[in-house]
Amino acid sequence: MIDVIDFGLTRDGEKVQLYTLRNKNGLTAKITNYGGILTSLTLPLAKEIREIVLGFDSLEEYTNDNYLSNYPYFGALIGRYGNRINKGLVCLDDKEIQLPCNHGEHHLHGGNIGFDRKVWTAEIINNKDLKLTYLSVDGEENFPGNLNTEVIYKLTDENELQIHYKAVTDKTTPINLTQHSYFNLSNNFESILNHKLQVNTAYILETNDLLIPSGKLYNISKTLFDFQTKKTIERDIEDIENYDDCYAFGESTETPRKVAELSDKDGIVRMEVATTFPGLQVYTGKYITAGKFGPFSGVALEAQGYPDAPNHKNFKHGWLKPGEIYQHQTNYKLIF
Repeated sequence: MIDVIDFGLTRDGEKVQLYTLRNKNGLTAKITNYGGILTSLTLPLAKEIREIVLGFDSLEEYTNDNYLSNYPYFGALIGRYGNRINKGLVCLDDKEIQLPCNHGEHHLHGGNIGFDRKVWTAEIINNKDLKLTYLSVDGEENFPGNLNTEVIYKLTDENELQIHYKAVTDKTTPINLTQHSYFNLSNNFESILNHKLQVNTAYILETNDLLIPSGKLYNISKTLFDFQTKKTIERDIEDIENYDDCYAFGESTETPRKVAELSDKDGIVRMEVATTFPGLQVYTGKYITAGKFGPFSGVALEAQGYPDAPNHKNFKHGWLKPGEIYQHQTNYKLIF
């Protein structure tokens, strides 16, 4: 069953709703059609109802200038292109397309006003799933083509929050959709450094200091970036300072496969991440300053395509052509 309440008005006066999904086990997910934001995900533990994502209780908290000035994209759907594009430039049919450079000299998460700040059209399916749709028109943020995007949120009785992505276009366009929730599985939001993380790959994308990929994969086995064997996030954080890396799994898959697992300090709550995407951006949140949330208060596990993929032919994705269907799925399974 899905409950709907008003969540406020945008600065342009658009009405926004908040949708509450529940499963038979008592899990609750709250999603607003502003940015497709997952505002809350709670678990019914023996002694408490535990909130495990960073989020706010009002639309104003997501839209005020203070929040946007150091914008962490809490819980939002990201598009047209998640992560970074080098200097905002892509080349299509021997012509350069200049996308907005909203992160220093580079393009980040769809530009100045990406999918994360749009009001999506919402539809409740079978009284249990939430379908969000958005038409990104030709030329929006200088992206070519009319892109019809559909995202379905499902909260299953197997305690999985599933996110199903689908998109079609009438012109070839760069695309990389993702979901930008920050997770904290403990019973407070002080720090995720004591969380244990496992990521099932020996490779990350090689990047420069501004996190722009070189096009090469870097073998991280037995390095500080290696999470193939589960370890605490804090174990090597003093030397790393902050993880913000795209872990690489090779090709996309037709069905989700497990790529990562996160658990709280005491192992009371675990979360498995499964996805069809080829990459997982792990960001440990050193630069979070938003309301009551500070540095390392959450970790983002963003299943996605590779950053800057349109500029690297060997990445073999990053573009969507007319007649093709962009389709991916990510599952966050809670075990407690």
